[in-house]
Amino acid sequence: MSDSYEQLIRMVRLARGLEMGGFYNAAKLLWAAAYAQELHDSGAQGIPTLPTELSADMGALIAELKKSGVQPAVIAALERGRAAVEKNAVIPATDIPQTQVCRSCGEIVLGPAPEACPQCGAWELTFREFPAVYYLEPLPPDHALAALEAAPELVWSLVRRLNDDQLARQPKPGEWSIREVLVHLLMAQELLAGRVTKMLAEDNPSLKAASSWNLDELAETSARALYDSFRDSREKTVAALRAAAPLGWWRTGEHEEFATVTVLQQASYFAKHDHNHLTQIRQVLKAIGA
Repeated sequence: MSDSYEQLIRMVRLARGLEMGGFYNAAKLLWAAAYAQELHDSGAQGIPTLPTELSADMGALIAELKKSGVQPAVIAALERGRAAVEKNAVIPATDIPQTQVCRSCGEIVLGPAPEACPQCGAWELTFREFPAVYYLEPLPPDHALAALEAAPELVWSLVRRLNDDQLARQPKPGEWSIREVLVHLLMAQELLAGRVTKMLAEDNPSLKAASSWNLDELAETSARALYDSFRDSREKTVAALRAAAPLGWWRTGEHEEFATVTVLQQASYFAKHDHNHLTQIRQVLKAIGA
């Protein structure tokens, strides 16, 4: 067992003890330190991204988890996830539903939290749910709205001095250029705009994606025009959200991957998504020396 793993377990063990003693602010520092160590150590080993790599790693890990006694239902769900990875397909929530962990004993439960843990009997609200992606963890409404509103100017502040060659330059073959990031941001914004419109107008509508953009057409669109379309569409979405507040934040829709989601979750998702790609733009600027 590595020293790093031993330290991780010590941090989690002590964090749980501090929580039991009521020393919550000390505990949160150790939970944060444990999470930071997980990110650092996993990054140092290299993150698999290709479907072939992901499938191979999942297969090896599933075999190990079987030996360690992980519940058959969880193993079966992982196998369904691996099959989707191999096909490069979306994993619907019907294949891998809500995922809960009992904070008392560590039992994993798929689906809504039970009234009592089947392993230790702990009550329903001791379970912690793991969303499909942290983007879905809702921000305060005013924070989500402010972040969505500010994103276009933040993007412009990073790209306004670049020429067409710099915008199109890939850091490495196969990696996104800044222009490709702009295309992605525009398409994501149009997705948000369509979902917000449907969720505010209809009761719990389906949010199945329907792209309104033709990638071939976007390939001929200038970077400035891509940015202008992103900014203009975002301004309309922010205005719609502001007009619908406060009750509009809690309207829902049905998402194939994430099941039932609120307008606030969607706003939070895309606000965090923006910031992820702002970080990417900075990294590309550094890589191409711009």
